[in-house]
Amino acid sequence: MGDRQESFRFVDLGPQDPFQAFGRMPVLGSNVHEGNGPIMTTSVWGATHLNVGWFDDVDATLDLEKCTELGVQVIRRPVYGGGTAFYEAGSAVMWSWLLPKDTYPDLDAELARFQPVVMDALERLGLDGVAFEGSSDLRFNGRKLGALTGQDVVLCNSVGGFINNRPPDLDTYLQVVRIPDDKFKDKAVKDMREYVVTAEEIRGKALPYEEFRDALVSATETAGLELRDEPLTEDENRGVQKIAGRIAQDESVRRISSDRFRAQPPDGSKVGFGNEKGRKLCRAGVAVDSDGTIVAAMMAGDMHVGPPDVLDRTANALVGADSRNSDDLRSRIAGVFEADDVHQADDHMGVTTEDLLKAVQKAVAEAQ
Repeated sequence: MGDRQESFRFVDLGPQDPFQAFGRMPVLGSNVHEGNGPIMTTSVWGATHLNVGWFDDVDATLDLEKCTELGVQVIRRPVYGGGTAFYEAGSAVMWSWLLPKDTYPDLDAELARFQPVVMDALERLGLDGVAFEGSSDLRFNGRKLGALTGQDVVLCNSVGGFINNRPPDLDTYLQVVRIPDDKFKDKAVKDMREYVVTAEEIRGKALPYEEFRDALVSATETAGLELRDEPLTEDENRGVQKIAGRIAQDESVRRISSDRFRAQPPDGSKVGFGNEKGRKLCRAGVAVDSDGTIVAAMMAGDMHVGPPDVLDRTANALVGADSRNSDDLRSRIAGVFEADDVHQADDHMGVTTEDLLKAVQKAVAEAQ
């Protein structure tokens, strides 16, 4: 990793359910934020669930009534972007590097820095032929093995990812998932069963979590980083319990919900939705009155951008706009999305004002 010699705390989180996973991240992020240095983690999903991205429109991706009927746990991951994913216990291994913003300010630079580490680990595991494609995907012959993403997660910057280590049972997922065509128009395989590939399938034998963990640790150390094995402390585990329960509450899961938006239009307005696939999927919902004024708006997508309220603020900025005036719409979006506080990996996976504008214009057209 160049000439930077830095020591990372390494936390082997092992099998964890989503409540543990997203309860631990703010605790560890706080440690980084408070000046205790960067942290590397590895883990494996220990409980089957559906995992909704922070900015994702839950109703565009899942049938929540069907999830309830089948007893499938649904959570919305706090702060972290990306799309909605199905994780079966033991079928996906994960990792993250949590980085101080002052030392590692550039998300594009850190993604570029850590991509070779991930590739080294995959080669050690016999996963030759895997390559980065699209904005962040790890693919094998066009099929998705996993991903590596970078995001400002408020307390620190995060570069992390997952790979499918063994085949999940997709029957449950395919009963509840809604897949917008726009999201897959640039992907060669439409059928989810064919689109997902696993490490076990590629290399012809099982990939236990421990083997994955050891390969990634070795690749990271080969890249010049010192790792200090420091498990979670009792105090850190207590902090986790305070946070963990919120992510499955209905208020959290439906934080961005097109069904709710559609059900509550202001009097006399018409509602429309539109998708635009840039590097990541952008989705907009608008309510337009008889004069063509936007009286309510919703912004969503599977992007990785911070701060976590940026799309909410963008939606609020659109209220009062003339839906027929592209310059007004663009200016309102840019006033929020191009502000100095907005942070994403622009080169690798950034979405733009134009992407968001096109989604809004498509939503306006549908409303009219």
